[in-house]
Amino acid sequence: MRIEWLEDLMAIYESDSLNEAAARRHVTQPAFSRRVRAIEDYLGVTLLERTRKPARPTAALMRQEDRVRDVTRAMRLLILELKRRREDASNQVVMAGQHAITTSILPDLIARDFARFQVNIRLRSANRSECLAMLVERTADITLTYKSNAELIAPREAFVEEVVVARDRLVPVAAPGMVETCGAMRPLPFVAYPEDVFFGELVRDAIRPRCGPEVALDLKVETALTLAALQLASASVGMAWVPLSTASAMLAAGQVVDLSDRLPTEELAVIATRLREEPQASAETVWQALCGSSARRDERSFPACSGGPSDTEPKLL
Repeated sequence: MRIEWLEDLMAIYESDSLNEAAARRHVTQPAFSRRVRAIEDYLGVTLLERTRKPARPTAALMRQEDRVRDVTRAMRLLILELKRRREDASNQVVMAGQHAITTSILPDLIARDFARFQVNIRLRSANRSECLAMLVERTADITLTYKSNAELIAPREAFVEEVVVARDRLVPVAAPGMVETCGAMRPLPFVAYPEDVFFGELVRDAIRPRCGPEVALDLKVETALTLAALQLASASVGMAWVPLSTASAMLAAGQVVDLSDRLPTEELAVIATRLREEPQASAETVWQALCGSSARRDERSFPACSGGPSDTEPKLL
């Protein structure tokens, strides 16, 4: 049954004649009569008693009035919902970000750069490899992930576009009480990341080799979440390397202390990535906003760590 046919039947129920029903449907009476014949041919039943003047619904059709009304109402709601979802989908942009970026950097980007657009942002949080998988599988329009400086100078894949939207730094932090006593702590309690995630690889390959043999680390807890590492550090479980953007609020509140003057740090870039293909209009709007953010990225960089450049020689704790 077509929704138009159901609407025609509703007009018959609500009118005293075919002329009135045709007027309700904004067609001529002969055209409306042909439409009723088409419904009858489809169903194989007679819907109107044409021997009467004016023609009226048959007793069988009248018995189904409540059901016809319910089905018509349900179909109207279904059509409205499908249209609404289509409109939402046309304005929806799926952004996938690493957990640390989703909780610390993306809210500011959305508030400052995207709020003025009629765009529905759907955020998905995952580790870096999962974010890039979503991009390739086209379940995300844009990803926001970290890259190290070494990765920035490496050739990029030909099928993607990238832009740097912010700068960050991986910094060592610890609870204030732990810092006061860590001079006597050998080895130093340490919250680590699994080596099969981005930050785990970065700490293993870029940071720990610069710690020097005099800095011994004692693994206490391993977690893939930077927020968990930060909370564990603030609870004096051990020191942890976390993005400065993630730790900035707790550093300002004195809940953790920056150890960048004693241990190595690593520069990070926040990268927006998309596939090189024709984007939908809303995704293009968000991408251009990110490019504008890239042009202003010095305003979005986080304060320099107290330890200065990332190649600062580590000091004994």
